[in-house]
Amino acid sequence: MLLKDLIPCEYAVEIDSVSDDSRTKGENILFVAVKGLTVDGHNFAKSAVENGAVAVVCEHEIEGLNVPQVIVKDSQRAMNEILNRYYGAPLGQLTMIGVTGTDGKTTTSEMMYQILNMMGYKTGYIGTNGIRSEHYTQENDYTTPLQEELFQALNGFKCDDCEFVSMEATGERLGTGKMDGVSFDASIFTNLTRDALDIFKTMDNYAAAKAKLMEYTKSTGLCVINADDEYSHFFIKHANAPVITYGIDNPADVYATDIDIKYKNLSFTVKGKLGTHKVTSSLSGRFKVYNILAVIACLSHFDIDPADIVKCVAKLQPVEARQTVIDLGQPFKVIVDYAHTANSVKNLVEYLKSTLIDGKIRLVVGAGGSRDVYRRTDMAEYCTKNADYNYFTIEDARFEDPQMLVETMVSTVPEATNYELIVDRDEAIAKAIKDAEPGDTVLILGKGAERYMMTMGEAVYRPNDIESAAAVLKEMGYKG
Repeated sequence: MLLKDLIPCEYAVEIDSVSDDSRTKGENILFVAVKGLTVDGHNFAKSAVENGAVAVVCEHEIEGLNVPQVIVKDSQRAMNEILNRYYGAPLGQLTMIGVTGTDGKTTTSEMMYQILNMMGYKTGYIGTNGIRSEHYTQENDYTTPLQEELFQALNGFKCDDCEFVSMEATGERLGTGKMDGVSFDASIFTNLTRDALDIFKTMDNYAAAKAKLMEYTKSTGLCVINADDEYSHFFIKHANAPVITYGIDNPADVYATDIDIKYKNLSFTVKGKLGTHKVTSSLSGRFKVYNILAVIACLSHFDIDPADIVKCVAKLQPVEARQTVIDLGQPFKVIVDYAHTANSVKNLVEYLKSTLIDGKIRLVVGAGGSRDVYRRTDMAEYCTKNADYNYFTIEDARFEDPQMLVETMVSTVPEATNYELIVDRDEAIAKAIKDAEPGDTVLILGKGAERYMMTMGEAVYRPNDIESAAAVLKEMGYKG
């Protein structure tokens, strides 16, 4: 494809790939110089040319380059527009649904993915659990992929004849402008609790980053907002489309009553502007009520009958690594879940205590390095007060010293004695399982089905938590 077909300019230069990474090597590369949080791509344009870039898109002229330069106001946005053209404009051919919030993104977007496919609307999924549609899969190391990978996925979905895309949109991608120019037909806000303050510094900044999804929603679309969250009005204010609210406690357009929560058995009644509907699901918990309300409110925008949506809710399958029970015949429970914030752990523990657990709780939970320190101390404070015993370990150390990371976790609970620090995650899992007594429940939280840990900026691969726990049980002689 010619450069002038990708971006308005006069250059008939052949382009075979697009990248914002100056280390990418190849032929006929278009390098887009992007200003990031810590690195400015303009400073690496010469390296990009040495590695095969035949043209550069940049925000100001760069001296010493012997290739065409196309000057733009915003290279981040320009990259998305270029990638959309390069891949045959998938944004114009797919109905995009984005989900943002601290907790609940994966479950909500997975529910959407399942229901739309059940109803015959071929749909692609992008998020924590990967990138996939019926006949297309793609590796994904992030909840929301980087721009090149995102448009590669959208192209894959387009080629697989998908109609919809259900995707998670993280605050980091939204707040750094990497989704500028990506428009959505509907957006969902789940909730906002303390997280990512290492990047955004304040909750208001964090909210502003997440709320960009509402701004990126087409004026003909719909913004679906949790009325029970304290930041709901902030998100409503930033909505670029009509708003529908959902909730349990506060007044909302769509709300739940008669909620009955049992283990793997949920029922409630939806009321409000979409009519009255009785909901049943094997996916249970108060937090699942919010997820289901959001999905019903969102899909109704596309002229899908809420009654038909509710029928599909009853058929929803468990989301991978969400309340995954590992039962090989042992006299205690082992459950793996992706919960990785203090709020999501609280929601899960309260649900399991009220429906399933009657013995001691042994928690294996980690801390993420190079992240807001309060996220890890909040976790330890909640766990030491609400679990019988804790095995604090690593989630993703990233660029931090692992031992210092777990020690920081417990720095605000000097009086607590119901924990031990085990840096190696697989050792922590093994210790918790081997310590368990009949009737106990071992909860392994934070990584779920992820088969890697980020260490010094590199993905170090390991068995996921489900596989690790099962291996320990088999080693102990349990076969199922």
